[in-house]
Amino acid sequence: MAHYDEYHAARTGAALRDAQASFRLYMCGADHLDFLHRMTSNDFHNLQIGHGLEAVFIEQRARILDLATCYRGPDATALILSPDSRAAIPAWLDRFIFAEALELADQTDETAMFELVGPHAAQLVAHTLNADLSRLQDHQLLDPQVADGLWLARTTGPGLRAFGPPTTVEHLWQRLAAAGARPIGAATWEILRVEQGLPLLGRELTQDYNPWEAGLGRAIHLDKGCYIGQEVIARLDTYDKVKQHLVGLRLSTTELPPTGQPLRDGAREVGRITSAVHSPSFGPIALAYVRRSACAEGTVLDADGAQATVVSLPFLSHESR
Repeated sequence: MAHYDEYHAARTGAALRDAQASFRLYMCGADHLDFLHRMTSNDFHNLQIGHGLEAVFIEQRARILDLATCYRGPDATALILSPDSRAAIPAWLDRFIFAEALELADQTDETAMFELVGPHAAQLVAHTLNADLSRLQDHQLLDPQVADGLWLARTTGPGLRAFGPPTTVEHLWQRLAAAGARPIGAATWEILRVEQGLPLLGRELTQDYNPWEAGLGRAIHLDKGCYIGQEVIARLDTYDKVKQHLVGLRLSTTELPPTGQPLRDGAREVGRITSAVHSPSFGPIALAYVRRSACAEGTVLDADGAQATVVSLPFLSHESR
């Protein structure tokens, strides 16, 4: 169960999330950017040192394998992926490596990682690191040279993501905690994730869905040329063939529905719930994929006898309503 004081800190102050489980894959070599360009949905040919982007790994049918956040350093590109991709993504990539000059290194066990979130995160970064996050773009590195192997990047919020040598990362965690950031647990983070509409591998990110349906248009570059799944991605966009969308739901029941709970519009099944939580701010809420014909804001659906009202994501955008 989430602790309210943890939640309150994340929503009104600053909070530290241990992200050690995230899969950290480093890639280097003369061909590694071209390889990533061909293997994902985004444009790596124009990715400059010190900058980052989100990119989706998809298979030939444009079904989702995982969502990666990628940072280009001076000597390597670091990919942050889901914990459950640690075996699957390297195996997938290996199928397409032939004579390319590139190397892959799983650095998860050799590094540590955390994220700083909340409305006061930027203030703490300014105080602790003397860095102004407002001057950076999302996913931009605070230090493009990645001194001493420490990767520091602005996240949406703005907030901070830090990963690198465990001792260095732990020291920075302690400095931020001493400055007022509150550590939060997995249960609290799950609430925040759903409130923000962030998709999770195995829930919203599976091979049942494509990036358009998951709301990942920000990670798709339509003019980058050929890559795996590109034809399907382009066709879905050109012919407006996206059949369902990831949406939020406000639930009328305090008993949370299970993952996979069908949603009905009358007698017709129009979607399925993927994640559900009790939010201190919004009550029982969920994420779900819902057919286009039933996903307009305010649509009331049936979830095994309970009402599920469609809202746009993120939930935070509805807070003042």
